[in-house]
Amino acid sequence: MSEEKVQFGGQPVYTREVGRTYGQIDSQLVALPIIQGSALDPTSLFRYWLAQMLILRPMPSLISGGSKGDTLEPDAQVTNLGAWFSGLMAHAPSAYAEVESYLKQVMPDLNDIKNPVIGRDARSLVVQFSSEQGGVTPPFEDLSDGEQCYMICALVLAANKVHGPVLCFWDEPDNFLALSEVGHFVMALRKAFQFGGQFIATSHNPEAIRRFSDENTLVLYRSNHLEPTRVRSLKDIQVGGDLVGALIRDDVEP
Repeated sequence: MSEEKVQFGGQPVYTREVGRTYGQIDSQLVALPIIQGSALDPTSLFRYWLAQMLILRPMPSLISGGSKGDTLEPDAQVTNLGAWFSGLMAHAPSAYAEVESYLKQVMPDLNDIKNPVIGRDARSLVVQFSSEQGGVTPPFEDLSDGEQCYMICALVLAANKVHGPVLCFWDEPDNFLALSEVGHFVMALRKAFQFGGQFIATSHNPEAIRRFSDENTLVLYRSNHLEPTRVRSLKDIQVGGDLVGALIRDDVEP
């Protein structure tokens, strides 16, 4: 089809010829899938940006490290982590250096990460550790929940570097981490996105909250499930003293 038209009440609101769009499209309609244009026009760039989104709420107990095929799009629970690792390595082998660099900061005894073929079109991640006492090569699913989250963090950093910029929304990234690890973990993500992409996190953890300034912190509040969530910037809310202390006392309300 070289031409199409949408009418409402007999009045044309949208007309499309190949490569050209005319008329008005109501903001309530999902127009992106039907608008054509060059790869550099604003709509195409916006669509590409949306396609780069990472929406994460990892469930380490569901992650095995096994994979068939590869992808650049992890699912929300990151159960396809092995395929995501394979996809990043296939897309840009330099991604391995990014992954290794971060993991060696948090796991100094890391020696190597392998993703060997174990069957027809199947692979399984294994991580090698070594020290003066010897070495060990556990399958990925034997890593602790926190260590698996380190791997997810490393892949996020690599994704933003090798095929970004990406928008990463991570629901409670402090889950599964020891209290002493939360601050470093969150700051590694924040710093990596300073020069491209965007990192958004939700958290109730005091150490995570302290790693964000008032200018880039939003407070979400509702008193019950029937009212809409209220959102205000923390810099617009009067907070007396320490923010975390005020949150504990329930003194912060939009």
